Amino acid sequence: MGTVTTGDPGTDAQVTNSGTPQNAILDFTIPQGATGSPAPLSLLSAYSTPAQSGSDGDSLVFDRNGLSYGSDISHNAGDPTFTINTPGVYAAAFHGSFSPASGANFPQTMGASLEQDGSVVPGATSQYIFHTSAQTAALSFSTPVAVTSTPATLQVVGDGGNYLYSTIGMSIYRLGDIPS
Repeated sequence: MGTVTTGDPGTDAQVTNSGTPQNAILDFTIPQGATGSPAPLSLLSAYSTPAQSGSDGDSLVFDRNGLSYGSDISHNAGDPTFTINTPGVYAAAFHGSFSPASGANFPQTMGASLEQDGSVVPGATSQYIFHTSAQTAALSFSTPVAVTSTPATLQVVGDGGNYLYSTIGMSIYRLGDIPS
């Protein structure tokens, strides 16, 4: 094999022998393909900064929307539910600060999990064991989510008794179609 060169768009591919008939050295010219358009950007972020109280099984409330592009993901400010409107593969990333509510018994294991249509998404759980009421823990997770039928819902659900949460954020990105 000899050289491989990129040709001009729209030209034919060429193969030439720069060697001899007995010792062929093939040089290839491959035309440049057409430039495609990038996939449309689709994302939504939501957050909440004031401290809110929660208890075991409560969905966390995101009181504000941040950056949002596209219509694949929707969320109403002040609501715990994110709605996925287009099938595909998504990335969900969550972070927040948690602390035990007054009157907690220690040790107290507290966590936050991502639920898709009411079921915990495997690998999308973060936990912390509190030993005093003065502790604060940053809980976070980041995970891919496959959505095969829509509309689908995503919620972050807390567990482990009574707690306070603040400075929470959730970002959801559509990565593309589910590979076949």
